[in-house]
Amino acid sequence: MKPDFDSERNARVPPDLRTGTVMLEFVLAFPLILTLMLGCMQFAHIWMAKQVVHYSAFCAARAALVCHSGERGAAAQQAAEQACAWIAEGTTGGESDKRIPGWGEIPGSGGVGRKTRVRIEDVGRWNVKATVEHDFALIFPIAGPMIGWLVNPWADGREWLEQRADDTGNVGSADLIRQAHLRFKEVAVLPRPYVVLPEMGLPASGW
Repeated sequence: MKPDFDSERNARVPPDLRTGTVMLEFVLAFPLILTLMLGCMQFAHIWMAKQVVHYSAFCAARAALVCHSGERGAAAQQAAEQACAWIAEGTTGGESDKRIPGWGEIPGSGGVGRKTRVRIEDVGRWNVKATVEHDFALIFPIAGPMIGWLVNPWADGREWLEQRADDTGNVGSADLIRQAHLRFKEVAVLPRPYVVLPEMGLPASGW
């Protein structure tokens, strides 16, 4: 009968060494697996946020449709902020979270006005075009900073990394942890088959 040298060899290996081998494999593989998992979650979050920003452009264009030309900029800005408040993350000193009547505050939404920019244009006589830019925070560790750096690694001042500062350029003590950001830009064009005549006092106060 042929001896089983592998069994004899394994029997001679002390248990501590076998345990150390398993631990070494875990140490080598776990960081890669963790990064992959966080990357999958961050990409899913990015895709969801892109859809929300696109919807905010639609909301801004829709709000501009029913407003007088002197009111539509503010109305479109408010509509876009209301949509983007659910994905905004990061507040600085003096920024309070937005509130939904009868429901409460939207956590982390205080900076949505600073992170969201809206531009309204007329396309011909009967169409309104809304362009929304939103700075989206990449909140997942490891994967977020990696993605933020890869999309724009040589930007002047590292614009991908939001750094909130006061008027003198100093970062305030009330600021939260800085996070990598992506800037989404979405456009929506809607037809307007009518003419808006009177001013209606839009946008409504309270937001």
